Amino acid sequence: MSTYDVIIVGGGAMGSATAYYLGLIDPSLTVAVIERDPTYEFSSTLRSEGNVRIQFNLEENIRMSQFAMSLLETFADDFEVDGWRPDPARRRQGNLFLVDEANVDAAKKGLELQLSLGCAVEWLDALEIARRWPDLVTTGVVGATFGSADGMIDPSAVLHALRRNAVKLGAEYRTAEAAAIETEDGAVSGIRFTSGETLGTGTVVNCAGGWAPSLAATAGVELPVEPVMRSVYLVDSLLDASTLPSVFLPNGVYALPEGTTSFEMGWS
Repeated sequence: MSTYDVIIVGGGAMGSATAYYLGLIDPSLTVAVIERDPTYEFSSTLRSEGNVRIQFNLEENIRMSQFAMSLLETFADDFEVDGWRPDPARRRQGNLFLVDEANVDAAKKGLELQLSLGCAVEWLDALEIARRWPDLVTTGVVGATFGSADGMIDPSAVLHALRRNAVKLGAEYRTAEAAAIETEDGAVSGIRFTSGETLGTGTVVNCAGGWAPSLAATAGVELPVEPVMRSVYLVDSLLDASTLPSVFLPNGVYALPEGTTSFEMGWS
């Protein structure tokens, strides 16, 4: 049976980033990444719209976003590998979170936290929103928080850059589906695949996304994660989308500019 210092289940953005940074921190580690679909056709990473933002109400999320945005500043240079230069296609159109009367206090509390951590965010009242973006004038909105550095990236470019660099640092990617985390005397001892093959390890990193709870349950761990299927629509319009920020309505509907007249729209 092959053994590794660390086995990562899930080779998407999170799993590949984990493998990459483990390789940077300790090149002597043996790391295996288990990914059931190397095409990533149905992975959460490539199904993502690629919106990046600093506007969270939890400090941990904000700091993670600050790190990611800093990384994106020099991403193409830092992650060039073997002559291949990734292009994250970053666009800083900004994220505008519209706020109704019922949510003003929560929005301003979040804004206060973001500002205390040095984030590029501001409060705009309804008149200022109308002045900057007349096409966004609507009823029931008293203001908005706006993050000028927020925007969009290409998830595929980021994923493949992380994966190629992780491999360069020694990570081994294996195409297989993890069936269970194996334990012995209350400690992790390995991973068993649906094929019946097992790999030995004392450390498993569960990066299976929406499928993480079922894998964790095989080791007796309950994760409070519930996957929710959502639909995203590409909507054409008469508006000049290139001049507008990404807009998030109080009811959860959002519109992300895509091209000159189109928007990616959904609900979150």
